[in-house]
Amino acid sequence: MSKRKQFLESVHHERVQDFLNFIRLHKDGADPFDLAEVLPELQRSQRQELWERQLKLLQHSLTAHPTERWITGAEEDAGDMEVEISEEQKGYVCIPPVLALLTEVAQACLSHKPEEDQEDQTSLTIRILTNIFQKVVEIIAHRLRKDKEEGQELCCSSEEALYDFLLVTKFTTERSEFITGVFSSLCAAVIIDISRTLQKISPVEEVLTPETVNDLPPLSNTILKVMLRSPAVTRFFLSEMSSSIESEAIDSITQWAAVTHILTIIKQSDAFIVEFKEIALSVRRQIQNYYNITAENSDNIQRTIYESTVRMLIDILNQCQQPNS
Repeated sequence: MSKRKQFLESVHHERVQDFLNFIRLHKDGADPFDLAEVLPELQRSQRQELWERQLKLLQHSLTAHPTERWITGAEEDAGDMEVEISEEQKGYVCIPPVLALLTEVAQACLSHKPEEDQEDQTSLTIRILTNIFQKVVEIIAHRLRKDKEEGQELCCSSEEALYDFLLVTKFTTERSEFITGVFSSLCAAVIIDISRTLQKISPVEEVLTPETVNDLPPLSNTILKVMLRSPAVTRFFLSEMSSSIESEAIDSITQWAAVTHILTIIKQSDAFIVEFKEIALSVRRQIQNYYNITAENSDNIQRTIYESTVRMLIDILNQCQQPNS
């Protein structure tokens, strides 16, 4: 039996160990098995079979291991004991192939209109996909907090797989359940990531205006770097960020500053002037509520962040007013 066939048959809840062995082979540079090569070479019937098997495996796994415990479960079980985690137990190293599999399932699910009797199943599949994608992003963020070096390596190794996954958005529309689920996770991740970095700045430090994605913390760097490779993906992201503003999900000056940092990076493209102006004006209206709070203490870091955010917004709005924009 070929390895390709063995891999297909391993995607089953009773053969999880076999499936994980294939994932390890994928990570082993000395082994010729590479998911990035295997998946595109599958026949249509095999891709359909993989999709159905993967869906069943994901459903079973989510039932047996709720996503709420993906990050905290091991730590809660450990209690006060010091636990040494071996390389084989570091499940986060499988993030790139997991993203590759999510891409295959998403593409198979979204690239054709479901039959009337399959609409509920398709909707369930999309919810599972977006739920798992959210946890993937959370796991990367968690790894960066636990071990910055390993987290950065994970970010680098996940870039191409993340890009391929986001390109699946071409099969759907802006307000679809898939788009909302995926980009709400990305938007929240970037805003929280930058916001946490800003919160660590001391009162005497200056809040520097980012000039490139390399000036952002690792997770935001990776997400924006990947996103900016596709204008369509960037537009979806900006649309979701606008929705977050309207929903009042952003509720602190550091988070508003994070939004402004994002706009400052993306503004280097002239393709999104309308979106920039709309979001920048919304942010300017919102941060006016923080003026009195931050003015109480001119040495407060909140005041420093506020003033920096105002300056960045002025620059963004000035660019939007330029004739050649």
